[in-house]
Amino acid sequence: MSEEKIEYSDIEKLKKIGTAFRYVKGDIIFAEGDEAENVYFVQAGDLTVALQEFNNRVEVGQLGAGDFFGEMAVLNNGKRSATVAAASDVQLVVLNKPAFLEVLKANGDVSDKINQIMASRTEGLALKENVLASTGLNKKNVKVAIAGDPSMRETAFERERYESRVDKVLPKLVEKLHTLLLERCVSEMYIQFNSSEIGLTSIFDPFNYEIHPVEKLIDDAYLDRHFPAIDYAKKANIIKLMYGAIDNELDHIEAPQHLKSAYHNYYENWQPLAQEEIVKVLATLTSLRKIPNFYLRNFGISITRDTIRMQFNCDGTHIVSAQEYQGFLDENIDLSDG
Repeated sequence: MSEEKIEYSDIEKLKKIGTAFRYVKGDIIFAEGDEAENVYFVQAGDLTVALQEFNNRVEVGQLGAGDFFGEMAVLNNGKRSATVAAASDVQLVVLNKPAFLEVLKANGDVSDKINQIMASRTEGLALKENVLASTGLNKKNVKVAIAGDPSMRETAFERERYESRVDKVLPKLVEKLHTLLLERCVSEMYIQFNSSEIGLTSIFDPFNYEIHPVEKLIDDAYLDRHFPAIDYAKKANIIKLMYGAIDNELDHIEAPQHLKSAYHNYYENWQPLAQEEIVKVLATLTSLRKIPNFYLRNFGISITRDTIRMQFNCDGTHIVSAQEYQGFLDENIDLSDG
């Protein structure tokens, strides 16, 4: 659903307490990291919103007539979280913080609409800041990199590589992981290759993270004792019912409305990770451990979220949606010798 706009005539009225500015195409309104002093209302023209990723500036949004921007950093006394530039000739009305606060406190249609839009943005931000929650809303193109310790990257070639207990049984383990995720009660798993520990979560104990030795998980009798068989669709339905029960309790909990709305949207739209995506992802584990110089250290997958979590010996953490997983590998990793 698109965000509401502020009428041209209403922005015109704001000139009484603000300042009108004109920018030409290519002008930077403000840059990521700048101090935040003003809020901007777009009377005419188009702008782009971009984030700096390494040496590249990546466009993440567009703004046009009737939009306003820059208010969150101003209200929170923070710095600019993105760069906004003119994509065409632009007319803006600029309010400083005292003037913007005056507008918010005033009674009237303009104040009501601005407050409504800000409430909607706060709800959206609450979702985006929780990376895993936002990917649960069927967003299929998620790629997030969380920087690790630079010393790990610098010494990657110096550290001796060894075969872990997981590596020794990995082909058989992958087969059992298929079974656990697709045919048994497991909803989430996390593999630590160095320590050879496997963390698993069951739908019958969803708030507990169990640690199992890798040797036990390739034993069918052990699986029968600990992980009851259950159809994948039935397992997904149980998770959906759990989310529904939590959602029903939200109205009885004292919490900000934007959080309640965000959780409600998440629960209402939740879908399990597609079975075919699980099969494709697990099929790459052996190859990822055999990459020369750079190799997989930790790996996580959950049927409740459309995300794959990976840590390599040379870097931090990568969180990638299942549909982007193969593209991530093709772009960053050569598996031809794996």
